[in-house]
Amino acid sequence: MRGSGRLFCVAALFCSFLPASASQRISLDGPGWVFKTTLADKADSVSVPHSWPASEQYRRYIGNAIYERDFTAPEIKQGQIVRLHFDAVYDHASVWVNGRHVGIHDGGYTPFEFDITHLLKPGQNHLLVEANNTPTLQTIPAMATSNGSGSKNYPLYGTAVGEGIVGWMPYGGIVRPVSLVISHAVYLRNIKIDAKPNLKTSIAAITIHAWVHNAGNTAASADVSGEVAGLPVRFEPKRIAAGADAALVWHGTLRTAHLWSVRDPFLYDARLSLNGDELTAHFGVRDIRVAGTKLLLNGREVHLYGANRVSEDPVEGLRESDAIIERDMNDMLADNMRMMRIAHYPQAPALLDFADRHGMLIIPEAGNWNWSAWQMADPGNRANWKQQMREMMEQDWNHPSVIAWSVGNEYESFTKDGIDWTRDMRAYTLGIDSTRLITFASRFTGDPSVKSGVDEASQYSDFVSLNIYGNYAPRLDHVHELYPGKPVFVTEFGKMGEPGQHDPERIRDITEAVTAMKARPWMIGGSLWTWADYRSLHRGTPASGVRYWGVVNLNREHRDSWDVVRQLFKTDLP
Repeated sequence: MRGSGRLFCVAALFCSFLPASASQRISLDGPGWVFKTTLADKADSVSVPHSWPASEQYRRYIGNAIYERDFTAPEIKQGQIVRLHFDAVYDHASVWVNGRHVGIHDGGYTPFEFDITHLLKPGQNHLLVEANNTPTLQTIPAMATSNGSGSKNYPLYGTAVGEGIVGWMPYGGIVRPVSLVISHAVYLRNIKIDAKPNLKTSIAAITIHAWVHNAGNTAASADVSGEVAGLPVRFEPKRIAAGADAALVWHGTLRTAHLWSVRDPFLYDARLSLNGDELTAHFGVRDIRVAGTKLLLNGREVHLYGANRVSEDPVEGLRESDAIIERDMNDMLADNMRMMRIAHYPQAPALLDFADRHGMLIIPEAGNWNWSAWQMADPGNRANWKQQMREMMEQDWNHPSVIAWSVGNEYESFTKDGIDWTRDMRAYTLGIDSTRLITFASRFTGDPSVKSGVDEASQYSDFVSLNIYGNYAPRLDHVHELYPGKPVFVTEFGKMGEPGQHDPERIRDITEAVTAMKARPWMIGGSLWTWADYRSLHRGTPASGVRYWGVVNLNREHRDSWDVVRQLFKTDLP
C-alpha cells in the first residue's frame, strides 16, 4: 500500500542518473510481463514500458497495480554487481525480487536503481513491481490546494481553485525502460561538466565532477580517466571505503571554444572510464546570464517563444518512445517554438537531447504544482520535493539547452510560506548547480495583498515567470511595476479553444498576448499553453476527456492557430 509520501528511499536504493554507460545492460522491456489492478479478476499480458491509462479500459483507474515477470539471472564474474535500473515508474514504486522487498521510490519521472546482486539465484528469478498513481496532498505531483484570496479573483483557466487532482493524466505504470546493469563493484555513478566561457578570449574553463561508488565489501581504489572535448582527463586516484562514495574533481582549459547557441547548437563529447566501464555525455559551452531586464545568451539578448507540452501520446500515453518525442519536437520547432517552461515535471532524456541538438532553451520544473502555504511549510513535502528536484537535476545538468531551474508552478507565492519556499529552494537548487538561473511560474502577482515586489516570491527569481490568461498588456505592466529591474517571461498564456480545426477565438487571444509581449523590451518571451491538446481528469475538462488548449489536436493535426503561431513566434535567434 502507498505510504504517506514522507519516505523516499531505503538503504538498498542507489539513485542513479547516469548518461549512457558501457556496462553490460540486459533489457527487461517488451513482452513477458503480466499486469493486474486491485479491481481486476485476472492479470493481463502486457509489454513494458506500459502506461495503463493509455488503455480505454483503465482510463480512469487510480490506485495500485502489480507488474510481474520472470528473468534469467545473468552471469556474474568475481568483483561484479548487478543493479536493477528503472528509467521511471509513475508515481510510487515498490519493488520485490524473488519475494524479498528491495525498496521503494517516489516520483514518476526520474530514474532509480537497486543493487540486487545478493538476491539473485542461478536460473530463473522473479521480479514484482507495485505501482501506484494515487495523488494525495503530500505526493509530488500532489492534489493542489492553492487558492489565493478567493476564487472570484482567480478563474479556473486550467489552474486549481481549492483541492483538485493534477491537471494532466496520472499515467500510472512502468512508463520507461527497465534493465539489469552488470558492472564492476566500483563504478561511476554520474558526471557533471561545467564549461564557463570567456566571451572576449574564447577560452573556456572546464570543471568535471565525477561520483564513484564502491559497492564491494572491502576498500578499493578508483582510477578515473577519459577525454572531454578532445582534452585528455585523468583524476587523482582515490581510495574508497566499502559501501561508500567519493566525489572527484578535474579542472582544465579549452582554448578557442566553439560556443553552443540557438543559432549554432554545437555539442562536445565527454567520455570517462573506470574498471572497463564507460560513461559518455554531450555538453555545450555557453554563457547564460541576466543583466538588468535582459536575458543574455553568449552576450546576445534573448527574445524567444515556445509552448508547454504535456508528456503524452494519444496511443502510448506516458510511455513515449524516442520516435514519438522526435516527431512532436520537430513539429514544435517548425512552429518556431524555441524557448519554454515545457511542463510541470521532469522530461524524458530524449526531449532534452533534441533541444540540445536543435538550439532550444528549456526551463525544467519539478514537483510543486499549485501548492498552498501549508503544503510548502510541511517538512515531509519539502524533503520529498528536494529529492525529486535533485533527481531531475542530476539527470539533466549536462544539457546546454537547460538555462534555468523552476522551483514550482502557481503555488501561493504571496504568502509567507510561499516566499520562504522560494528563498529556501533557490538556495537548495543553487547548492546543487550554480551554473543556471532560478525562477518559478507565478500566478499571484495580482493578489490584492501584493503591494510591492517584497510581498511576492518572485523577488527571489532571476527572471520573473508569469502565468496569465487574458488582459495581457495591463497585467504585464503591473508585473514590471513590481519588479522593474528584472526580465519577465510568460510561462503560460493562451485560451482553451474550439475542439475543431478552426479556432478564431484562440487566434485572437494568442495574437493579443504576443503583440503585448513584443511591445515591451523587458519581456524575454512567452511559452504557450499548450502545443497539443491533452487528456485530463481535472475539473472543467469537457465530457470528451480532452482539454482543447493546443494549436494541434490530440492526433497532432494542425489547427488554424498553428500557422498563426509560426508567424507570431518568428524572431532573431541569439
